[in-house]
Amino acid sequence: MTASMTHKTAQRDITDTVDMASSEAVADEVCRILSKRYVGFAQAPMRQCFSDIARAYAGDYPGLLVCDMRYHDLCHALSTALLMARLVDGFEASHGADMTGFGRDKGSMAVVLALFHDIGFLRRDIESYINGACLDHHHEQRSVDFVRAYLAKSVFADYADRADLIHATNFNVPIAQSLLGQPPEMFILGQMLGTADLISQVGDRYYLERCRDFLFEEFIAAGHDRCIAEDGRVTVLYSSPEDLLRKTPDFFEHVVKQRLETDLGQVSRFIAPHFGGDDPYARRIARNMEHLRTLIQRNDFSRLQRNPPTPRH
Repeated sequence: MTASMTHKTAQRDITDTVDMASSEAVADEVCRILSKRYVGFAQAPMRQCFSDIARAYAGDYPGLLVCDMRYHDLCHALSTALLMARLVDGFEASHGADMTGFGRDKGSMAVVLALFHDIGFLRRDIESYINGACLDHHHEQRSVDFVRAYLAKSVFADYADRADLIHATNFNVPIAQSLLGQPPEMFILGQMLGTADLISQVGDRYYLERCRDFLFEEFIAAGHDRCIAEDGRVTVLYSSPEDLLRKTPDFFEHVVKQRLETDLGQVSRFIAPHFGGDDPYARRIARNMEHLRTLIQRNDFSRLQRNPPTPRH
């Protein structure tokens, strides 16, 4: 395999068909999925959203600074939006003509929410003195505020108040609390949004490298590598990138899987209908965890030498 071929493969999504370093390529695939699913789907508004998110992460959007985070970056936003489109399509495919699905407008809106769900990590132009990771504790609300105003000026204006669904991505809050008062179809869309956020990370082909090289540095900046008791005593949670990796399997088994299967209602089951009965994300997650357990057993992380794709804004 040539170096150019290796590079091309490195940029592609889990199906090896979508260039995840290109917002335009992901927009193409999302529009293809939604156009095939919904009669009358208008591509231009969706493509504008992808253009705007790319500008925002590049620091070319009014009021926002360039993204300074390498884990919660543009690639993560694109991956979440792509998976959300696949989930929505799989849900619709599971509901025949005699059953009620989301419909074009709600389904499209949900993808936009996924695309912008982490925009609260981007610093405002008066916040150049901080690291974006420091905004972690309230980035969901920042995202909600931004998206509500953004949608209000778009063709999705009727759904501006549904920006609150972004709270479903808050890992530390039960979905029943995050989505309290939402109608049933919006509750499911919220569960899908939380699912797309999680699985797009754990199911990424470079998840292990991204944790070691990018997530750990965000944890350090946000203070998530340690906890401080009321008496001032400090407990180190992750002493190194390798320590983070060693603790990842247990975190996945007892926290991530629990949330996917209970709080998020196992809506990941709608991935398979999109792919005609297959679930490449589940296979990738299993491979990631198996490979990680092998590395831990051997106490050798030197085999993690791949370079995750860098987004082309």
